[in-house]
Amino acid sequence: MVADSRELRLLGGILVHDMLQTSSMAAFQRTVGMSSEQSSYTMTMSRMDSVRFFSAAASASSSSHGSSKSNRPREGYGPSIHLTDEEKHLFNLLRHVREKTNLNTTLRVAGGWVRDKLLATPEFQTYHKVFDIGGNRLTSKFQKPAPSLGRQGTKVLVSTDESSNSPVDIDIALDDMLGREFADHLNEYLTSQGEDTVSVGVVLKNPEKSKHLETATMKVDSFWIDFVNLRAEEYTQDSRIPDLMRIGTAEEDAFRRDLTINALFYNINTGQVEDWTGRGFDDLRRGIVATPLAPLTTLLDDPLRVLRSIRFAARLRFGMDPELKASAMDDRVRTALGQKVSRERVGGEIDLMLRSPDPVGAMRLLINLKLVDTVFPISKYLCEYGGDDCADTTRRIFCKGLTLLSTAHDHLADCRLSPPLWCTAQNPIYDGGCRLVDDCESRRLLWYAAFLKPLWDETALWRKNAAAAPGARNKKSNRSIISKILVDELKRPTRDAESVEKILIASDQIAHLMGSGGDISATMILLSDVLVTSRGASADRDSTSVLCTMNGHKIDSATEEDPLWIHAMEFRQRCAKVLIKVGPLWRASLILAISEQLAALESDMSYAIEGDIVDDSQDEQRRGIIESFDAFAAAWQQLGLIGIWHQEPLLDGEAVKKLLPQIPRGPAFRDVMDEQANWMISHPGAGVSALESYLVASFPTFAPAVEDGAKQTHTKEQHQSRQ
Repeated sequence: MVADSRELRLLGGILVHDMLQTSSMAAFQRTVGMSSEQSSYTMTMSRMDSVRFFSAAASASSSSHGSSKSNRPREGYGPSIHLTDEEKHLFNLLRHVREKTNLNTTLRVAGGWVRDKLLATPEFQTYHKVFDIGGNRLTSKFQKPAPSLGRQGTKVLVSTDESSNSPVDIDIALDDMLGREFADHLNEYLTSQGEDTVSVGVVLKNPEKSKHLETATMKVDSFWIDFVNLRAEEYTQDSRIPDLMRIGTAEEDAFRRDLTINALFYNINTGQVEDWTGRGFDDLRRGIVATPLAPLTTLLDDPLRVLRSIRFAARLRFGMDPELKASAMDDRVRTALGQKVSRERVGGEIDLMLRSPDPVGAMRLLINLKLVDTVFPISKYLCEYGGDDCADTTRRIFCKGLTLLSTAHDHLADCRLSPPLWCTAQNPIYDGGCRLVDDCESRRLLWYAAFLKPLWDETALWRKNAAAAPGARNKKSNRSIISKILVDELKRPTRDAESVEKILIASDQIAHLMGSGGDISATMILLSDVLVTSRGASADRDSTSVLCTMNGHKIDSATEEDPLWIHAMEFRQRCAKVLIKVGPLWRASLILAISEQLAALESDMSYAIEGDIVDDSQDEQRRGIIESFDAFAAAWQQLGLIGIWHQEPLLDGEAVKKLLPQIPRGPAFRDVMDEQANWMISHPGAGVSALESYLVASFPTFAPAVEDGAKQTHTKEQHQSRQ
């Protein structure tokens, strides 16, 4: 019977080929229900290709109609997959368990491990390396990509290879038993071999957390292994949680998965990769994100899959299947996404998109697929704030946000290829943190800030009025729209919202400093070679670890009166106020401030029709903006400001009380400590004695009482110290 079915499929493939040659395309499409794209592709196939195509289509049709009859999968690439020694040892162990316990279980590795292993093979890398050409790529503003092609037009900042390291977690799918049963067999085998058993954690079903079947988790060697059943499922209309779940076949499990590239199995028994959908190998090779079943049905069953599709397109820098894009734009999918998917799950997907190698492509897809306002529901807040045309304002905000995000991403990619001077500091006083291109957390927060910056600007007047309103001290009721979007709508941690706001505020402050003469001050500091650096620890009470020089000459910051030095210290004071508040996120704020000016310049640019060559004068303006900000940040480095938020007071609370015994508790004490911090910023390297004299002169009412005869002398000394 099996042979007969194979012959029927072979005959069917031949008939399909002949029909294509003798019948009209429209008639064939009506006969088999094939899309125009599939049929046009099939027209070019050979007779043997037609056989393969027919077998794959029959397999999909059989699965979609719930048939229990299983077809054989496409197999291959097993020898091409490189297994580490640890993976070989793990798989050998699992095979031995199967053999020694007389199990008929087929062990399959499922999901991302298979996909990423295939992408690491020479055949797949040969194709995909074409798309990772780094700084030579042009942004989308220089090209005319397809409307929703996420991967086009973005420079590479984090390569796909970097984000696809050898996995630590491996999912093992079982076809005839529960996960905890096989875990018990594994421990029995280990005991028989005289080895220690491994503790097993059982994760029970929790559909709300996308745990639809029981999972047994155990740590074997360096891997966390999840043993889980193959499954089949059915959905209801009003929920993304399956209404019916049962242990399924490998084919059923593959077709119920979100994407064809995630539906591949590595058969541990045979050492081959299985493609039960018939499309996984081809889609992975061509760089296409597609669903195993009809995309509209798939997305309506579980609308979260539309966000997962975007995320994988961004992570792998793949394009989206045209039918999937069309389905993603369906109003019913958008409605289902808003009604059936929890905001925690939506926020989690967005966060993963911004961690991907192509956050710009992900946000572009959200906008082009008309999903962005469902994910970032800013329109309802804009209407609350009294906006006139919320729909038009929303479109404008997202368009500007995408432009700013793209500009920030591309500029940071350029910084990686050609690091600016401020990326490294010589003899820094404090630890300023790692470079932004190496700091994935700060980059993620920067992408949030860049995309939401136009929204932040749009509500600036509202924030100002809210801060002046009665009850403004109530932090919870006075939250910004950024906090409401990130915390209330995307369910991100409060610390994320606070960090994004720090970046936004500091970015505006940096732009203000630049616009108020800060660029000129920075240039003067660089030309005068004003340096505040570390010289190592000192045991002398009046000698600190900070060394100050100007034009190569040592400076005593407590007594120096040179106008150039005083101006440099005033600049240091203004910049320190910004840096102390933003802390290690200063690099993200600087990149955002630069990107805003670059985006504003590019919005006025006119491009050549051929060659996409930017006008020389405009290119010169762009370089000028970047060089001005680079000089500004380099001045921060020379002034020893990076890490200033780590500055410790020379006098702690007890020492201040001894110096100023009349000081009361409360605001007055805080004022003294703040004055100490400000003095230390403008007098780097000055000793404790100079600070004590300054504080006594600044707060005489808190100082100890002195005799009349000594009072005049002390007052004179205070005056000289202040000078």
